[in-house]
Amino acid sequence: MRPCLLLLILSVLLQACGAADAPAPAVAQERTTAVTVQSPQRRDVDYVLTALGSVESIEHPTISAETNGQIVEVAISEGQPAAAGQLLARIDNTLHRIEAAKAGAELKRAEVSLQNQREEVERLKSLAQSQSVSKDQLEDQEAQLAIMTAQREVVENARDQARYLESKTRVLAPQAGLIARRHISLGDYVSQGTPLFDLVSVDRLKARLSFPEHDAARIAIGKTVMLTSPAAPGITALGEVTGINPQISVHNRAIEITVEFDNPGGWLPGASVDATVIVESHANALTLPPTSVVTRGEREVIFRVTDGRAEERPVSLGWREVDWVEVTGGVEASDRVVVQGAALISDGSLLRER
Repeated sequence: MRPCLLLLILSVLLQACGAADAPAPAVAQERTTAVTVQSPQRRDVDYVLTALGSVESIEHPTISAETNGQIVEVAISEGQPAAAGQLLARIDNTLHRIEAAKAGAELKRAEVSLQNQREEVERLKSLAQSQSVSKDQLEDQEAQLAIMTAQREVVENARDQARYLESKTRVLAPQAGLIARRHISLGDYVSQGTPLFDLVSVDRLKARLSFPEHDAARIAIGKTVMLTSPAAPGITALGEVTGINPQISVHNRAIEITVEFDNPGGWLPGASVDATVIVESHANALTLPPTSVVTRGEREVIFRVTDGRAEERPVSLGWREVDWVEVTGGVEASDRVVVQGAALISDGSLLRER
């Protein structure tokens, strides 16, 4: 056999032996993704709207003079509290006292004259029974009695008016509150209608708030409102919606509502206020961390862990907060849901829990 042919045969045999001894190629292993898993948590969820507004006094009357005269006493200053019925100022009552006394004397005179006329009529009636007096004479005296009775009523009304005007020389607070402004000084002459004091009530206040027009349908009379103010840090007031403006503002496309509340202490009219309106409440709602919800196409989904693999489930969501989101459909309380790593997996992914 030729040497070249022999060498060729040996080379082929060596290659065949090497191929037989080589290991088979390795099968590719499925990738496992490490994730964090937890079940949905239950919590009470409040759907809220927020707005800025201002505090106002519900009652803020301007106290005006009800009679004429000179101010002879000012009993209170701006910023001081006033109780209902407290004396605020006095107007000189000299002329009113004289007029009241004069009207009282006129009333006494009218009553004496009226009594005498009654007795005269009774006397004539007795004489008329024996025909000792004419019928015309009796009728004339009865007519005179009616006139004098009416005159007495006029005089009595004049007496009451004089007493009323005299009583109005004492200016009293119509209700409790704070004196916001004093318009008068000692010695001023005032007439009916002259402003004397501005009084603001602070025990019961109201807040005026504006919300976007798209929230109008969610706000109703009686809704609970939580209020805070930088004028009284750390103090929260609770009120309720008492009024809704039926018109949308053309300037800012907002709806205005009024909230009344008891002053929790230290709140004053004019202060700014932050308001939170609870428009809906869900008790024992299911919630998940926001990281558990991912977008696939046009759907929002979560991944439920089933036999170590991810099962994609579309969900419907409700209220959102920074660290949780309400799930209103697509998940059960017993489900084990991927809350960390959901963005890295897909339906059917092999999972390893951390």
